[in-house]
Amino acid sequence: MSDSQEATRDAITVFVKLFATFRLNRFPTRLMEFPAGSAVRDALSVLAIPEKEVAICMVNGHSKEIDHILSDGDTLSLFPPVGGG
Repeated sequence: MSDSQEATRDAITVFVKLFATFRLNRFPTRLMEFPAGSAVRDALSVLAIPEKEVAICMVNGHSKEIDHILSDGDTLSLFPPVGGG
């Protein structure tokens, strides 16, 4: 197996959706590649989003903790606290 095939096997692709202020200077949606075994926490680190700023974390439409391990093909949605009145 070539090095590129080995690297691909050890990586996962996740569809990342950012909401509200998380989109500022980032993006609304993007396919991203992470090492296999990565948790939501690792994605937050890559995105430069502090853990304490995440109000809601969803994977495939279900609420998850930041230590949840991501799988290939997952959709990760991240929401900051939202105020209003």
